[in-house]
Amino acid sequence: MPSHTLRSLRVLIVDDDPLIRTTFAEQLDSQRAITVVAAASGGRQAISLLMTGQQPIDVVLLDSDMPDMDGAQTARAIYERFPRMPIVMFTVFSRDEMLAEALAEGVNGFITKDESTENVAAALLRASRGEPVMSSRPTKMLVSAYQSEQKRASAEARIQELVNELPPRLRDIYTCLLEGLTNRRIARKLGISENTVRIYVSEVLHRLGHTSRTELIAAALGN
Repeated sequence: MPSHTLRSLRVLIVDDDPLIRTTFAEQLDSQRAITVVAAASGGRQAISLLMTGQQPIDVVLLDSDMPDMDGAQTARAIYERFPRMPIVMFTVFSRDEMLAEALAEGVNGFITKDESTENVAAALLRASRGEPVMSSRPTKMLVSAYQSEQKRASAEARIQELVNELPPRLRDIYTCLLEGLTNRRIARKLGISENTVRIYVSEVLHRLGHTSRTELIAAALGN
């Protein structure tokens, strides 16, 4: 690796793919502001390198999906020992759950592996200053996940509002429907006739905008 000025950012690359480790180490090391001082094949080795302190590290470029410890687990373990260490996840992920889990651990952001070397270097420099970094694809995933959650929360709130507007007897019927009771069992439980139960069930479904018990239960469960 070429020598750099003392002001170069010292980077630890963590990736289980040896080709990626070597390739990106060479590419990043060609950037004037970056020095790749160490590379690890997994989370445990990365933590060991950080703990020894033989090579001071300014920022960690961390693969999100590794066999021994995934990116979120590794980030958690690093932050337990080095709470101020900037971490940028390096990924080809396709699941917003992975994104949310890693962000919850406190990583500075995500960079996809198809980004240019210049963009990766710039992201590492921003992360070293405590700034958030995000490629366009993770950003779109975040926005999509947020919008989906907002829609789900809005739908749940609307359902609860409609349920609260039900008269007491219809609310009893609604509760029985969520319990999966048949008309006969509802009739016995509430002390009314099955015919009355059928009328009430139809009214509950109508008021809540559902066409079947299955649809009502699915909506109540947020499905």
